[in-house]
Amino acid sequence: MRIKLIANPAAGSGKKKTIERVQEYLERKGAFVEQYLTEKKGDAVLAAKGAADAGFDLVVAMGGDGTINEVVNGLAGSSTPLGVVPLGTVNVFALETGIPMDPMKACEVVLNGTPKRVSIGKVNDHYFLLMAGIGFDAHVVYGLDLRLKRLSGRLSYIISGIGNIFSYSGLHLQIELDNGEKLEGYGAVVGNGKYYGGRMSITPFADLERGDLDICIFEGKRPIDILRYTWGVLRKRHLTYPDVQYRTARGLKVTSLGKGYIQADGDIVGSLPAVFTIVKDGLMVILPEKGTPKP
Repeated sequence: MRIKLIANPAAGSGKKKTIERVQEYLERKGAFVEQYLTEKKGDAVLAAKGAADAGFDLVVAMGGDGTINEVVNGLAGSSTPLGVVPLGTVNVFALETGIPMDPMKACEVVLNGTPKRVSIGKVNDHYFLLMAGIGFDAHVVYGLDLRLKRLSGRLSYIISGIGNIFSYSGLHLQIELDNGEKLEGYGAVVGNGKYYGGRMSITPFADLERGDLDICIFEGKRPIDILRYTWGVLRKRHLTYPDVQYRTARGLKVTSLGKGYIQADGDIVGSLPAVFTIVKDGLMVILPEKGTPKP
């Protein structure tokens, strides 16, 4: 088996040794492993696309959700399967699919797991595996201090959120679903998977295998609304709020009069207007034998 190992050495402290251990382990099991270490944004996209074009049997993404997202964008449209070895401070895809957080155990899944097709979302020309957001969460990601993210991981998002909540003015969104229904709000999360930023769930009924998108729309924009929504998500009660709408669609359009950023899998990928679609069975992934756990 020819494996392209695409790893982000900045995804957590002291990870270069872990990357070497993973490569040595896979090679001991008989695989030929070509390692590639990312240095900047976009490196993993190009490396994954090059590996698919070169006929590698498997591409293994070793890092956090941002690294996985880039590899997905490099593999989209190819038949090359994706294996995942978690390395970042947060790996929501591993939580979503049951891939072990321990790198050596994750290697066992890479070698002995079940190839399974999952759906991937697409916003404009960018693919996402887990979710995309418009509104306050994208505003937080846009203002994130990358140095702080490397040092503190998930805590950096909390710090950025607190720092931006009272200065955020809100952006009025017009949302049109593929069935013609029109909705409005000041924030939206489009989920292909159920988890968000860890074990929180904004789109709790989303499923990677189902072939559609779940959309959670927040109609309020005041700081008190954002705090209330956050508390509701933490308590798994946000869908009971009268100013929170939940829909399922295969596609949607989002527009606004002002400039609004879009985050996908935790990174900024562009700005409005946006067209969201789902690519059913668009990616082959190596998963634990029991497959994707259900909500």
